[in-house]
Amino acid sequence: MRKIEHILFLAPVVGALLLTNSGCASLPTANAEELTDVGNLQREVQLLNLLNGLELRASQMRFIIEKAQETEEIRDELMNRADENIEEPVAVLSELRATLMRGENITDSSRERWFSIHSENQELREKYQAEMTRIAREVKVILEGHQIYALEHFIPCVIPPQGGARIGQAEDTTAAEEVLARVRAIPDAKFERNKEEIARRITEHLKSHLPRGSVLVINEEEEIARILAILEEGRGLSDVEFELQKTDLVQQVKSEYELPEAPVDTCLKIERHLLDPRIIPLLEEKLALTE
Repeated sequence: MRKIEHILFLAPVVGALLLTNSGCASLPTANAEELTDVGNLQREVQLLNLLNGLELRASQMRFIIEKAQETEEIRDELMNRADENIEEPVAVLSELRATLMRGENITDSSRERWFSIHSENQELREKYQAEMTRIAREVKVILEGHQIYALEHFIPCVIPPQGGARIGQAEDTTAAEEVLARVRAIPDAKFERNKEEIARRITEHLKSHLPRGSVLVINEEEEIARILAILEEGRGLSDVEFELQKTDLVQQVKSEYELPEAPVDTCLKIERHLLDPRIIPLLEEKLALTE
C-alpha cells in the first residue's frame, strides 16, 4: 500500500472472508492474497449487477471507460505528488512522538510545521474531490432518466433478488404477508382472546427493526388499535381479495415505522461505482461481446 493512502485517502478494506472453526475440524485459513482476490471478485460481481441493470448503450460504456481512466490518472497524479513530500510529515510526526513521549510540550516550530503539512494535504484532498465531482457530473449528463433512477436506488449485492429486479436488493414483504395469512387462519374466538397481544408483538417486532439510534415516538395504545384495524380488515377479505391486497396491507402496517429517506447524491453514487477503476475492464469486456 502506498504511504499516501494512509495520509490522504484511508480507503476502507474492500471485501472480507470470514473463516471460523466448527467442532474439532478446523477450516483452512485464507492468506492475504486470497482475501484480496475474494474482495475484488465480489466487487466485480456487484458492479456487473449494476451494469446489467443500467443497460448502457455502447456509446455510454465508452464514455464511462474514458472518464474512469481520467479519474485513475488524476488519482495517480495526486498520489505521486504527495509521495514526493512524504518525508516531511514522517519527520514531523516522529518529532512530535518523541516530544510527547518525554512528556514535554510541543514547540511552536513543530506546531507550525504540522499545520503547514496538514494544510497542503487538505488542499490536495479538496482538489481531488473537486475533480471527482466534475467528472461525475459529466457522466451524469450522458445517463438517461431511468438509468439515473436505477443508479440512485442501487444497493451493492452479489445475488440480485428474484422477481425481475436486477440492479440491487429490494424489499421483500413475503414474510410479513405470511404472518397476515396466519392471522387470517386463527379461529374467531381465539383471535378475539389474543388480538391485542398479537398486535402488541407486531409493534415490538417493527420497533426492533428500526435503524440503530433512531427515535420514533408512538402512542402504544393508539398503535395497537391501528394495527388491529388492519388485521381485522385482512381477516374480513375473501381469499381472492386478500391475495390482491396483502402487499398493501403490509405497507399499511409498516407505514408508521418508515423514516424519511435522506436525499441521494447522484454524483457520489457515480463516483463510487461508475468511476471505480475496476469497472474499466468489465466495460471493455462487455463492449467486446457486443461488437
